Amino acid sequence: MKLTVVTQKPFSFAQTLTFMKRFPPCQAETIITDDSVTAAVSIGGRAWPFTLRGDHNLTLEVPDDAPRSIARRASDFIGATDDLAALYKAAEADPPFRTLVTSLYGLHQVRFLGLEEIAVYCVMMQRAPIAMATRLKRKFLERFGRPVTIGSATIRAMPELGELAKLDGEDIARAIGHRSKGQRIATVVRGVAAIGEDFLRTAKYADARDALLEIPGIGPFSAGAILLRGLGRVEQVPSLEMFATEARAVYGNTWDEAAVQRRYGEQIGYWSFYVKTGASRVVGR
Repeated sequence: MKLTVVTQKPFSFAQTLTFMKRFPPCQAETIITDDSVTAAVSIGGRAWPFTLRGDHNLTLEVPDDAPRSIARRASDFIGATDDLAALYKAAEADPPFRTLVTSLYGLHQVRFLGLEEIAVYCVMMQRAPIAMATRLKRKFLERFGRPVTIGSATIRAMPELGELAKLDGEDIARAIGHRSKGQRIATVVRGVAAIGEDFLRTAKYADARDALLEIPGIGPFSAGAILLRGLGRVEQVPSLEMFATEARAVYGNTWDEAAVQRRYGEQIGYWSFYVKTGASRVVGR
């Protein structure tokens, strides 16, 4: 079955795929080509594959019996309906950042595949290089993921949040080869499941953040990652200092943390995504 994916313009799927090819966590359990990405999600106790294909006109290919909610999951994955107007408007009077907008024009924020995936991955990336966190994610999915065959390849869907909450920390530790992270993943997943996705999506940002910070094993960085990269909440980031290295690469001596916060306001999460993504390209030029 083929469905049309509504996107908020400007939108560039080519930019999306370029990002995915360079972002190691997206390469674990996805199939990326020059014009498509295939992944899988768990819904109703079953793994459902989907393929996004095209560019400005985007098509979603799913099994004929797929549940309707898969369309929203696929759309959220690539931030299809994110509105970039306010971000781009603010960038007009910010020449260094405007350079990034020109380079990344139409890039929407690529997210993790649902709250369940970021709840697991936010622990994996704590005090760990991205390559190591990606390896842990692969090991986790090899043990607990739901396999689905696409042609000659097999990809795995992360179990649903309620299923993850039933996993034993010792089992996770053995699967990923990391005792402390195994126990912490179990604790964090149970805490996130207890809060619930509806609350984390709809509550005031501060309330959602504070609820996450009550979970043992969740600090400001992990809470921010869950809200930003898992649920697409761009209103705040834990600290702009987290992005100082990339910001200095973009702004040089003109980097002014307070000025950036004032200019981008509730788009600061999107600003951070663009800075993190585009800094290396600016430095290269």
